[in-house]
Amino acid sequence: MMRSFRWSVLLGLTVTLAACQNITERTPPPDPPAVLEIQRVERLFIEPDCSGDHCARVSADYLRFVNDAALSAELKRRLLVMAGGIGNGSESPAASFDAYAHEFFSEARKARTDYPDTAPYHASVTAEVIADHDGLLILALNNYIFIGGAHGMPVTQYMVIDQHSRQIVTLDDMLRDGQRHTFDAALERAHNRWLEQLGEDQAFAAQWPLSSSSNVAPLDEDVVVKYQAYDLGPYAIGQPELHIPYAELKGIFKPRYLH
Repeated sequence: MMRSFRWSVLLGLTVTLAACQNITERTPPPDPPAVLEIQRVERLFIEPDCSGDHCARVSADYLRFVNDAALSAELKRRLLVMAGGIGNGSESPAASFDAYAHEFFSEARKARTDYPDTAPYHASVTAEVIADHDGLLILALNNYIFIGGAHGMPVTQYMVIDQHSRQIVTLDDMLRDGQRHTFDAALERAHNRWLEQLGEDQAFAAQWPLSSSSNVAPLDEDVVVKYQAYDLGPYAIGQPELHIPYAELKGIFKPRYLH
């Protein structure tokens, strides 16, 4: 009788474990994170208590991630860092676009007091999607400031977001361990191709030498490294872009970032 009872218990446990295993096997994997929902935000600030053609302006045309407040805040922070600490006595960025506009207008009024014919100050910040592939969302963050002189200064920084992990991806994240020097070699080849397209020689390169950069965007066709005005040449050249084909980055980039 006791032996029969033990077999019944063992049989019951076996059936229960089998049922649990079936439930586990049939449980669907968790849903991937929702794709980032993007909303465009446009703001325009015009210098108060000002009339005529010399009033300063600040415009902001950027993105908000409806389902990720942390990424939205980081994007705004980066734009404000790029805009710089206008008139606040430090390199610290303003806390908001409203605060930035207030500081910018204060500097514009001071400039007009000293130089009444100064052209109107203008600042703009923008953010736009330039690629969306393989779960990666690539943004270009742009800043342009004119505070007198012959021309304004543009700045562009890339922001790469992994939509699955909701993390910002850096060049170090894309590279395999110990491959930064190999990447820089590929960058140098891209620079040489750029010089050929410009019709410039090594004398030009010696005057405007190449420096490494982490301002990298894995776009649809290739990987682009963006430089700022005066980095690789005179202002008239603009903001140079060096293009590296994905084929040259095999063994250098992690497979996740080889499109």
